[in-house]
Amino acid sequence: MKAQDALREAISSSGKSQAGISKSIGKTRNYVNALVTQADATGGTLECGTVAGIADACDYALVLIPRGTEPPGSLVIDPPAK
Repeated sequence: MKAQDALREAISSSGKSQAGISKSIGKTRNYVNALVTQADATGGTLECGTVAGIADACDYALVLIPRGTEPPGSLVIDPPAK
């Protein structure tokens, strides 16, 4: 899963709007929407700090754990293709 897709799922699960998440992290109303849309359009990646901040606003945490130990319900971000 791409980081932007994981964020979309986290936002959806949180029951909050993208605009509400944007506001809660101190950004403009359309920040989250523009960020994930731009990442989709350019094939770009999102910085860990950005993902962690948005995840936190959705009541998620960005955590690194050993592969294969992901608990059920985890949103796993795939590494970029080589």
